[in-house]
Parts: sequence; structure tokens; C-alpha cells
Amino acid sequence: MVLDRDYPMTGRQARVLVVGLVVMSALGIALFGGLIPGVKPNFSAPATVSIDGHLYYAEPTLLHYPLVGNATVPWNVTFHNVTFQLAMTDWSFLSGGIVRGTGTEANGTHYGFLLGILPNGSRPTLYISPDGGFGAAWDGGWLAPVTVLLLVEVPPTG
Repeated sequence: MVLDRDYPMTGRQARVLVVGLVVMSALGIALFGGLIPGVKPNFSAPATVSIDGHLYYAEPTLLHYPLVGNATVPWNVTFHNVTFQLAMTDWSFLSGGIVRGTGTEANGTHYGFLLGILPNGSRPTLYISPDGGFGAAWDGGWLAPVTVLLLVEVPPTG
């Protein structure tokens, strides 16, 4: 920004500028904070899927692919009080890889899972924990999507 020293800002112009910024900030906070009646942010409800008669919240999460070698460092994603630890291993451009994960529920219960094309030739694409509290889905293979679908059971109502 270039200031013109021949035409400096007057005190009145500075006050008008400050008052305008304060008013615009207040309106922005009121609008996006939901303080103006009838004008609220439009938050969409989480996606849900039904699996074997059970309803699960579903969240696609980007996978980390190895840049060097054939595995990634594990990373954590927390979704509806379940912490997922995910890692991509056994990566190859020809066969894809394996998503290795664990899910830890709020009560401390945790289960591990594998998704993709496993060394034994099996190809699990969906995992649901033994207690039904969470799950994950991924197609695997080198043409698989770049996201894994995290699932958390919707609590029963009533």
C-alpha cells in the first residue's frame, strides 16, 4: 500500500474508518454466530448409512498415501467420540495397499481392523466392530477411492 504524503488521512476520516470496521465486525459476528433471529448458519446433519439394520454416522476421511517407501506414519481421526488410528501399509501402485486401523470408543474399548487386498488374498472392504459401535469401509486396490469411510453407530433413541 502506498501512502500519499501530500494527502494525509484526516482525523475525521480515521474515525469513520474505525467506526465502519467495528460495525461490519459486529454484524459479521452476529450473523455467523447465530445471534440474529432467523439467520443462522446452515449446518448439515451428518450422513448416515444403514448396515444390517443398524444406523451409522458416516464420514469420508482422506487417506495418507506413502510418498517414500510403502507405509505411512499412523494418524488419528476422532469422529463422534470414537478415535480412529489409521495407517496405509503394503502400498504398491499395482495392487494398492492395506488400511490398518484401530478404533477406540469413549469407554476405552478398542478393536483393530484391516481393509484392502490382504497378503492371504482376502479382500475385506467393510469392518464393523464386534460390539457394533463403529466400523470402517474402503474398497482397496489401486483404483480405490482416496478416502476411507468411518462409521459410528447412531445411539438408539427412546
